[in-house]
This record gives sequence, structure tokens and C-alpha cells, in this order.
Amino acid sequence: MATLDSAIHIGKESTYGTPVTPSRSFEGMADSFKRDQERLESTGMRAGMQGVRSDRVVQVNMGGTGSLEVDVLNKGMGMLLEGLAGTTAGPTQVASTSAYTQTHANSAAGPTESYTVQVVRPMVDGANKAFTHHGCKPTAWSVKQDVSGLLKLSVDYDFEDVETATAEASAVYPASTLPFAWTNAVVTIDSTEFCYATSFSMDADLAMKTDRRYLCSSAPLKGVPVRSGLASFTGSFDADFASTTQYDAWVAGTVFDMNIKWSMAADLIESGHTYEFELDFPAVQWTGESPEASNSDVSKHSMPFTVLDNGSDPMVTVSVKSTDSAL
Repeated sequence: MATLDSAIHIGKESTYGTPVTPSRSFEGMADSFKRDQERLESTGMRAGMQGVRSDRVVQVNMGGTGSLEVDVLNKGMGMLLEGLAGTTAGPTQVASTSAYTQTHANSAAGPTESYTVQVVRPMVDGANKAFTHHGCKPTAWSVKQDVSGLLKLSVDYDFEDVETATAEASAVYPASTLPFAWTNAVVTIDSTEFCYATSFSMDADLAMKTDRRYLCSSAPLKGVPVRSGLASFTGSFDADFASTTQYDAWVAGTVFDMNIKWSMAADLIESGHTYEFELDFPAVQWTGESPEASNSDVSKHSMPFTVLDNGSDPMVTVSVKSTDSAL
């Protein structure tokens, strides 16, 4: 047995809940996919009972949930990102170069894709066992970047069912990949570069209704999760306190644009083109708070924010430049 035998393989489903053979593998940081089983007990009055009778228990499959956390790599991220968005464009070749761009934007309709996620778990006797989760629908996602760290993407899934009869899929990893790091990041606030951030995080709640179960003999385990409310995108910067610009914007209720872009060394794809990962928020508002002085460090400013709908642009757009010619 070796923990390095663990693996996570993913495939995009054509029909929600109908498993497919995984076509891509991702380097997950942990295994959190868990089946949810509801136990129903009948305990009516009956003479001589010592406890709940063994023939009065019903087990109901409730699907389950799981999260996938990965370092954001310069290749092979498109399949995950497509599931988070309402609309996806690309990959589109840039002129006749080796560079391709793709964009994934939030919309009122919400995510449409579902996935089969196979988690391979090694057993103590040296064998592996594959748990194949199907009907995996993204419900939330987040990105995080700290000074001295790598860019992290985490996706929360709701799944319809899981089984262990399907054989382990073949691993398919993109070749020669590199992770984005804090040194690659540039923060732009209100069209001006902001150079004092020490960490950034953004959390997306996609407002998906996942408990669509009905009293119907022909119904599946549950209906396809759908958006049932307004999506929420919130986040925060931690920064050294260098000016009152952002404090004043908070006090005034100013709405502004925000962009965070990670770019690797120039010309890594070819001359004039490098690998990029970019988050764009056209309408953002600070939600507080005041800077804080310290007797043991420089003054700090925590800057939580919320993303708003400006009525015309996607609230959040994720853009990628890479050599990926397919998602």
C-alpha cells in the first residue's frame, strides 16, 4: 500500500447521472468524497422488543458530496473550469501560434455540466479500489493565493450515486505542467495595480438546489441540481496598510473593477505568448473594515469584498492562455 497509489479521474457526462469513462486525471490534495446514507427506523409499540428490530430498518441512498482541491497548473484545467461557469468559449487558437485561449463566465443560468469522478483508494493489502461517483455537479468553488504559496482551486460537488463495480480508469495527466505561484500574480483594483496584498481569496456559492427528490416510482435518485437563487461571489484581501484609497472606497460605497492575473515567465509558449490564468470582476464593492495598527508589526488592512451584477457583464470571468487545444 502507498498513498501515492491514490488517484482522482474525471470525465464529463453527456447525461446527468449516467457514468462515463474518465478521460482526465487531477492531482487532488485530499480525498473528501463521501456517500450519504439515510437510515429510517420503525419503532412502533410491540410487546417484547429489546430495541429497534433488525427487520424495521430501511437504508436510503442519498447520493453524497465531495471536494476537489488542486494547485492551478498551466495546462489541463479547462474541464474543471467549464463546470463552474454558465458559458464557456474556446479553446481558440491565437493567430497561427501554439497559444490557445479559453474563457469561462458566470451567467444567470448557472453551470450545466455534470461529471463522473472516480476516486482510487489503496487498500492495506496493496490492491486499489475505485469508487465511481456519477452525477457530480459543482455547487461552489474557491480560489486562494498566499504569499509564499501556490494558487489553489477548490471545487465542491454534489453527486447522485456512487458504486464500486467499475474498474479503475487509466490515468491521463497533462504532460510537462507547472503550477502558478504567488510570484506570478498581479492585482489590479479600479484599473490601478495594487502592490500591497499578502493574500487573496474568493468564494463562489452557485446557489444550486441539490435535494430534488420526489414521490414518484419512475423518478431517479434525485433530479438534476438547478440554480434556485442568486449566485454569491465574495472574497478578501489581506494587505499592508499603505494608503486610505481602499478605505475611502469602502466608506463611499464605490463600485469598481478588479482583476487578478497570474502570468508565467515571458515567451514560455513561444515568442510573445506565455501561460496565464486570470480572474476578472467588473463590479466589486468593499464590505469593510478599518485598518489596524500593531505594536509588533506594520499596520494591516483586511479588505473583504462582494462581487455585484452590473447588468451587462458576467460577474466573474476566468480566462486561460495555454497550449491546450481542447478542454
